Amino acid sequence: MAEYPYPLYFEARYLTDREKEKVSRHFQKRRDSGGGDCGGVEKVGDNIYKVCFKEQEVQERVLQRKTHTISLPGGDVHLTVTRSSSPQTQDQPSTSQSQTTTKLSTKGFEKTFRTDIFLLFYMRDNPKAYKILQKQFSAIGCTIQLDFEEEEAVVRGNIEKGPGGAFDGTAENWELQVDRTFINVIEAYTCHHVLEPKRVKKVLQDPFFVSDDVRVYSESGYAVVVGETCVVKDKIAVLEKSITIRKEQPVVEKRFKMIEEEFNREMSASCPEVKISRASNIIILEGPEDKVQLGEAKLNELIKKIQEKRVNLSNDLLTFMVTSSVIYKYQTRFEQSLRSPVSLEVGSELVLSSLSSDALREAEMAVLRDLNESSVTLQGAAAVAPDLDTLKEILNRAKSEENHGELRVNFSFLPGSSGTSSSRVKLVGYTEHVNKLKELIYSFQANQVSTQEVISLQYPELVDCFDKILGILGMKQTDVTLKASSFPNPCVLLSGPRSRVQETKQALGSTLASMTMDKLVLDGPGALQYFQGAGKVSKELVETSCQVIIREQQVVSSPTVANKQRSLSSITPRPSTPRTRFSTVGNSPVKINLEIKIGSLEKEQVNVLVVPTHGRQLSSTNIGKSLLVKGGDVVQSKFNLSAANSSLIPGDVLEVSASTSLGCSKIFCIECLAWDGVGGKGVQALSRGLRRCLDLCAEKGFSSVAIPVIGPGLLLKYPLSEAVQILKESIRQFALSDQCGNLTTIHIVIKPGYPDSEEVPLKGKVWSLNKCYKTFIIDFNYFQSYHEVYKHLSSIMNQRGKALFGSLTSDLDDINLTVGGGVKLQLVFGDITNETTDVVVNTTDFVNFYNEGVCKDILTVAGSVVEAQLKTAKVSRGNVFVTPPGLFPCKAILHVCGEKDASLVETLVPSIIDYCESLGFSSVAIPAICAGAGGLDPAVVAGAILRGIQTATSSGPFYSLTSIRLVLIKINVFLAFKEEATQMFPTSGRKSPPFQVPQVQQQAPLPLVADLSIYDTIPVSEPSTFLFLGLTRKDVNDAMEKMKNLYKNQCTEHTFPKEQLDSLNADDMLDLQQLVRMEGLYMKKDPSGNLMVNGMKDGVNRAIVKFNSNLHGTLTREVRGRDEDDLYKRVMWCILGKNGNWDRVPKTANYNLERRDVTGGIVDAHGVLWQVDLQNLMVTAKGHKTNLKRLENLEDFTFPLEWDNMTHGEVLKRVTLESSSPEYRRVKQGFKLTANQTVMKIERVQSIHLRRAYEAQKKKIFEKNKQEGGANEKFLYHGTTENNCDSIMKTGFNRRFCGQNATSFGEGTYFAVNASYSTHPAYSRPAADGSQLMFVVRVLTGVYTLGQTGMKVPPPRDNQQPHILYDSVVDRMNRPNMFVVFHDDQAYPDYLITFKQ
Repeated sequence: MAEYPYPLYFEARYLTDREKEKVSRHFQKRRDSGGGDCGGVEKVGDNIYKVCFKEQEVQERVLQRKTHTISLPGGDVHLTVTRSSSPQTQDQPSTSQSQTTTKLSTKGFEKTFRTDIFLLFYMRDNPKAYKILQKQFSAIGCTIQLDFEEEEAVVRGNIEKGPGGAFDGTAENWELQVDRTFINVIEAYTCHHVLEPKRVKKVLQDPFFVSDDVRVYSESGYAVVVGETCVVKDKIAVLEKSITIRKEQPVVEKRFKMIEEEFNREMSASCPEVKISRASNIIILEGPEDKVQLGEAKLNELIKKIQEKRVNLSNDLLTFMVTSSVIYKYQTRFEQSLRSPVSLEVGSELVLSSLSSDALREAEMAVLRDLNESSVTLQGAAAVAPDLDTLKEILNRAKSEENHGELRVNFSFLPGSSGTSSSRVKLVGYTEHVNKLKELIYSFQANQVSTQEVISLQYPELVDCFDKILGILGMKQTDVTLKASSFPNPCVLLSGPRSRVQETKQALGSTLASMTMDKLVLDGPGALQYFQGAGKVSKELVETSCQVIIREQQVVSSPTVANKQRSLSSITPRPSTPRTRFSTVGNSPVKINLEIKIGSLEKEQVNVLVVPTHGRQLSSTNIGKSLLVKGGDVVQSKFNLSAANSSLIPGDVLEVSASTSLGCSKIFCIECLAWDGVGGKGVQALSRGLRRCLDLCAEKGFSSVAIPVIGPGLLLKYPLSEAVQILKESIRQFALSDQCGNLTTIHIVIKPGYPDSEEVPLKGKVWSLNKCYKTFIIDFNYFQSYHEVYKHLSSIMNQRGKALFGSLTSDLDDINLTVGGGVKLQLVFGDITNETTDVVVNTTDFVNFYNEGVCKDILTVAGSVVEAQLKTAKVSRGNVFVTPPGLFPCKAILHVCGEKDASLVETLVPSIIDYCESLGFSSVAIPAICAGAGGLDPAVVAGAILRGIQTATSSGPFYSLTSIRLVLIKINVFLAFKEEATQMFPTSGRKSPPFQVPQVQQQAPLPLVADLSIYDTIPVSEPSTFLFLGLTRKDVNDAMEKMKNLYKNQCTEHTFPKEQLDSLNADDMLDLQQLVRMEGLYMKKDPSGNLMVNGMKDGVNRAIVKFNSNLHGTLTREVRGRDEDDLYKRVMWCILGKNGNWDRVPKTANYNLERRDVTGGIVDAHGVLWQVDLQNLMVTAKGHKTNLKRLENLEDFTFPLEWDNMTHGEVLKRVTLESSSPEYRRVKQGFKLTANQTVMKIERVQSIHLRRAYEAQKKKIFEKNKQEGGANEKFLYHGTTENNCDSIMKTGFNRRFCGQNATSFGEGTYFAVNASYSTHPAYSRPAADGSQLMFVVRVLTGVYTLGQTGMKVPPPRDNQQPHILYDSVVDRMNRPNMFVVFHDDQAYPDYLITFKQ
């Protein structure tokens, strides 16, 4: 520091901050150290410290002292200060002995020595010492003078008068002799500082310490003893021995007892003068300070040698130790038997203390061996009164006997686990006595308590009719309770006294095993209906008379009657398979359907859940932990029980029954190993476990199973692709085995959000990233996981030339709905930049265009032109801003701002839909507005957008807009929209999966024209099945014969000829199917194609009547249909739609309008019912009124629907459009997309000759280009003048006039893509009033290529076929601005626009 520039250094042991302050204060006191103003003490190296002084003079004074003695809490320290930071050795002279200053003259010499002030005082006060000092200097020709003010001694001498020329006349020799003399004097004396208050008082008051050779000086707070070194040391030694101290050392009595003997022995040997006494938890040491401190150190050292061992015992055992005499007995026993004493303390745990680790170990073993806590679970009747009360009495008597004289054992009753009727008895005490009471409890439960046994029922249906079985067997009521149950497997529970239960089980089990069961199958479901209705009494009479039980089954696999005999014990349970949403063709077995599920495994509703385990622990994986959270302690206890009875090795499967809180009946646990490379033991174990799970499902008749992708978590550490590969291969091999049983559904479960989940995890942790980027990473990796699973499963759908699986679907498949007005709504999981709809919606705030989100993606594709328009846009709240598409493959882009407001988003959606409808766009793609960068909750956005669509589409029919696509790029957003759509539109359906076996759909029956194959698989052809159970074969046979005869007497059969079936349409056949199903009839086709129907007589008769009625209706409809077809060619009735387009009504409505049969209204092509006012040509539907018109076609020309009627013989007509009409707005909007001029008038051109030629050319080009996209009709622009206008409308475009403006791309007729191009005065020359003219032209561009100057016709498409030419040419192939055609009939002037600049 610049304020203290003069440093000194000293060496010392480690100094605390408090000790540093005390040293600093020492150097600040001039009297103590010669010092003055200085800074703090700083450590600069190992045991090297520095103190800096403000003035050099102060630094020099401190250096004069030989040593500095400072009293610190840990004892006195002696510091030697130096100028250097290097530590001094004893062999090096110290400059701190004295500071000297030498003055020379020609004759004299003077030297000053700075030394301890107390030494100067001593010389002054001891004449003898001072005289010796003077004599020694006199011997070398010098004198000495003491200066007490400056704390120095001054030596003077004359060189020339030196004795005997001792210095050879030189100053150097003289000075050396003076230094040696002064040092000898200084070293003969000692200044001892006494700092301890008691010692200071002793020194100052006791005359012993003052003599002729010793002086004592008092300073503030301390004393200084000065004299000859040996004398001072002797007196200080006497001082130290004369002062005694008292030290009180806290101890723990029990701990001190363990060291007391050793401590007394050592103190007697080394510190006999120290008196030792005791107080409560205190040891008192009195004697000389050094001896007392030594004794204190020995005491602490012995205490530190005491070792502790903590024994973790239950609270009940600790309480027993406190309340009994255990501690006293052990204390006495350990003192007698162990080599070193052991102390016992009981608190929250048992603490053993001793100087010997061996003694601690022996004491712990003794405690654990002698004491015991045990629980015995009471089951059944033993857990409740009155058996429980009896047990308590027995235990109380036994406890009194065992505890005679002292407490040896205790017990308490505890409730069992939640939801059970069990309880527990807890026993605590000496092991011997605990075991006696435990045996007593076991004996009581074994001999005096009620018990429960189980008899398995091999067939599930027996559970429901068990009471009837008992009736047949004639079982009498006893004290044994019998109860049939289906959970966890079909069985009978027997409960009661143990001996009676065993007897009943043996008798009932053998009887049940000897019973006979058989099956009766009757054609058609009508038999079931009859015996459940009118024939129920007859069936019950058969049961009573034959002593059998008859059970109905809804579905069987064979239409024949079965008569196979088998015993009850041989029946294998086959749970009924739930009906899937598709059927297979012919008699092939039902394939397995694969479904990729997004969610948690524990929420799946299937028969079986597959769970990985590691180290025989269900909670070792996140899947297992989640399962336990929902399944509770019941699942854990069942797992523990199964695991305890099994020797699991990697790859084994443990079967565990599920709890009622889970949506499954079984849990299959696969014991897994961590990833050890491709083909390693871990892979082999996982493959074996997965295959075993699937085989078990087939063996036990389960129809559905849910499996996570096991492995890619933090525990097992499988690569994702390897884990999916193992799962795929296991499923594939299982399907190829053809041993799939009833298994029809496999769910592959992917769970989002777990960075360490075994259910397809996220790849890496991203928690330190910002929220937006984190969401992107999670969605990206989640999509990658989903894609990996889908890719692998897709690859195995077909194997060995056959469909291996029925279908592959996922929760992310497209959702298709039909909303109001017939509009198709699709929910699509994908990227909006891949859309090809007419319109794309962009969500933006009109400020930040390149933040992450939809806006950035769309503008990246659309390009800088669209971005520039957005930057200059001024858009009010709730408005839609429209731009051209730029480079985006659509017709227009609508830009909206949701302002992070769900209510605003809901109002924007109808505006978007109305805009698309009014401009004639057929499709639009909409993102999740404000659900991404906007930050709104996806569910909130989904509700707002779907409500907006519902509102917009419910107001009336749509004539242009047919498809709305909600394109959702994030998985959580897609799932939120899917859930909302499912609730809002309950008729929503999933998109057909990409992999599915051929299907027969029942909902859309086809006309039966010489093909009745549909009837091979319709559900009404299912037979009726009955199960018969009886004591003997004869009883069962008699009952089956009676049932067959009863049904046969009620049935009849009728055949419908094939030629009559061919006359019916699909609706007629659907009516017949419904009647057959309702009546429970059986249908089948004979080899000739006739349809045979049999069943109950009344039902067959009603089917005949229905068939004849439909046959008559068919003939009537055929006549009406021919009339409608003939009229439809000649007359067109049309309704004006909201978008300004005229829609032709269907044939039936057209026929009714022409015949003026409109009392009940008409139905248009969209299914909307309209009320008709023929007088005013108006129609009304749902409050919306619009125009109606009639067009009558010519024999060789069909009028376009938008045209007005023309009089007979009229071939050309110009119709001025109303500016308020949608047709006007649509044409103007197209013009204004690129042109800024003012539209004055728009006229429709109706030229029969030109349109007839154009349509013929359109058909010709379409047929030529079927494989390349057809005629490719476009609406383009062509500027013209008043002079050319009439000519074009009458005779069409004439390429012979090409070249008036330009022929850069060929000698044809030019048409512009953008209206702005044709507004140029060079192409649309202004009239005298400044007005200009432009045609909106229908142009057949077909297949086009790049044009060149001089072309008179398009070039050939292929040099090998020179006669096949391109249909048109363009100015550039990438987004052309100009089209050129070389055939006059390829363009038709549709509208004429009059405008001004």
